[in-house]
Amino acid sequence: MSLEWNKEETRFLIDERKNGNEEYHQTPKRSKRIFWEEIANKLNPMHNTNYCTGEDCNKKFLTLTRAYYVSNIIIANTPPNPTLI
Repeated sequence: MSLEWNKEETRFLIDERKNGNEEYHQTPKRSKRIFWEEIANKLNPMHNTNYCTGEDCNKKFLTLTRAYYVSNIIIANTPPNPTLI
């Protein structure tokens, strides 16, 4: 089953990751699971859910960053539209 993220949950995830950026980068790789679990433990009661896990948060954030980088590559490689000039 795939987790459906609404805008508020996605924004919360991004903000939590942004606010915890220093902590995230100082955390050893093996302990990052705890970082994501803490975010899930905050997100679930705020949005009246109990099904979001730390792994779900990590996967969603990785998907968001991948989409961001891919869209930037597409934009950078798209020639300008001559009808707009």
